[in-house]
Amino acid sequence: MLSRSAKWQIFDALQSEPDVSGLCQIPPLGSRKGLLLLRWLDQSGLALYFLSKLQASGSVSQLPCDWRTALEQRKRRNANRLMDMLQEFQRLNQAFRSRGIQAITLKGFSLVPDFCEDPGLRHQTDFDFLVDPKDVEGVAEILSSFGYSTPRLSRSEESCFTTPLAHVPSASDDLYVAQYQRQVDLHVSLAESSSWIQMDVAGDCLEQTVPLTLSGVQFHGLSLADRFVAQALHAFRHSFRSWLRLSWLLEIGHCLEIHRENEALWMRVIDRAGNRPMTKRIFAFVIELTRRVFQTRIPLGIRSLLREGMTPTMHTWLDHFSLEWAASDWPGSLNNLVLASEFIQDKRARNQYFVSRLFPKGTQFSIETGPARTTARSMKWYIERWKYVAFRSGVHLKDAFRLPLEQFRWKRALAADRSGAIREKS
Repeated sequence: MLSRSAKWQIFDALQSEPDVSGLCQIPPLGSRKGLLLLRWLDQSGLALYFLSKLQASGSVSQLPCDWRTALEQRKRRNANRLMDMLQEFQRLNQAFRSRGIQAITLKGFSLVPDFCEDPGLRHQTDFDFLVDPKDVEGVAEILSSFGYSTPRLSRSEESCFTTPLAHVPSASDDLYVAQYQRQVDLHVSLAESSSWIQMDVAGDCLEQTVPLTLSGVQFHGLSLADRFVAQALHAFRHSFRSWLRLSWLLEIGHCLEIHRENEALWMRVIDRAGNRPMTKRIFAFVIELTRRVFQTRIPLGIRSLLREGMTPTMHTWLDHFSLEWAASDWPGSLNNLVLASEFIQDKRARNQYFVSRLFPKGTQFSIETGPARTTARSMKWYIERWKYVAFRSGVHLKDAFRLPLEQFRWKRALAADRSGAIREKS
């Protein structure tokens, strides 16, 4: 496994006040450690943000030449990918408007500039739209006319549409080239609940939308408060599956930073998040994790939400395990399993969650970005699929074998923190 020190230097460089003193510790790109670090940067979504931060701080010259070249080439390829996706995004929005359908953009392009000042720094994989349940069939007809299809259309849950797969995916694919397969995720709620956790979200988001423009493309997005709520819930949902793109936390941190003095916004966020203790706990976890990883400054206006949502157990995990978990290589780490009881109160549901994490279903080992197809497969596809499954299984088994040690560390950390709390009170 890649040593933690190199990733820690990346975290330091991505802070609002970057510390680039450790760039000399980055391993040579031609070495195995260097290639693994670059892959982690790509998969975490941090590669182009890292380059941009170094350029803005005048520190990019401290990167070895081969590193600069690799990152700059990625930025150029991503710029072409962005233009290609913008064209498709514009085509979809125009089609929705022509049918009188209100399709609200979630995530993606709607995050500019409040979460990401430059869309060329984001690596986007799909399009997400929020629609009224009554418009689901109409949107499905439009997507079908553009070559998208879905194995399951739902008016109550998320529906995933993809175009035919024109390329056999593999672990060596370039993430920054124009898409071989497009994907549209159709949502009917700000956040999908799972069988373990019921999300408490505002039901009037479609009435709170705002017009947005990006590179001449006009569309509608959520209000800024709802966008923040949606991003926090989205990050938590993926973290509870064991892994999330760290760029999502970096973007949440950017919003916290640039709107730090906007008290009205944070009052609105608290109002839109709702009063359920579980929702406050989720927000406390995501925002505090963001602070730990990127040293984000938390606005005064939202600190009450963190105080009300934080628990001693969460605090212990954040103190002793959060950075290690955040820095884990894809597909993630199981060490956040110890937090399950903080978010899943029902014991039976919690056991189901444990089983789903320890014994993932086959769909979680898919090499495709979208749902499986029933069309004939080539021999190359089967070879790549089994290579992918073997890799995922190997990483998962290695992580599972480490669980007893993680449990031991967890119990020691809990005991130490509780002892410290007792001493403080005495």
